[in-house]
Amino acid sequence: MSPPVLSRILAAASVTVALTAWAAESQAPSLADITLEKAGGEAVPLQKLVAAHRLTVIVFFSETCPCFAVHGERLRDLARELSPKGVDFVVVDSERHAADDAPPATVHGTELAILRDPGGRLARRLGAQYATESFVFDTGGRLRYRGGIDDQRKYLGPNAKTHLRDALVHLLENDAPAYVTAKALGCALRLM
Repeated sequence: MSPPVLSRILAAASVTVALTAWAAESQAPSLADITLEKAGGEAVPLQKLVAAHRLTVIVFFSETCPCFAVHGERLRDLARELSPKGVDFVVVDSERHAADDAPPATVHGTELAILRDPGGRLARRLGAQYATESFVFDTGGRLRYRGGIDDQRKYLGPNAKTHLRDALVHLLENDAPAYVTAKALGCALRLM
């Protein structure tokens, strides 16, 4: 391949990458008017929560989802590892029952608090569809990752792809693309 052709291909590739990054950032949802609730009913403005941390992980919860039951422990371990580095983990219950019944205060077997999403507003805004679906925002409110915690439904095997952890580590090292996605595993959310 001749140098002029190669340089045109490289230029086109860099424009494509730049446009993809721009499109992802320009389509990032606004968190400005979203308020979550603690178990006691206390309002938690999401934008304020996100601004207080280097990275904020929002993970959607379903009390009845077996995948979430398995992934709760993995989230706990991630929180223990990465919270000291400025990563906050927010578990959100957007399902219908959350309007009438109080969800559990924490994810079973972990210290991770569950916040309610009245009316499923946050889930709808983000387009969340599954329990365990995770969204990572930087301190400026830009969406940096969307997808699964990992690629394993049950046990974390030796060849597992730890999508969320990998994205967080790269973001903490300022070594990640502007926006990354991965498949989420889990039960379909039953939104309010």
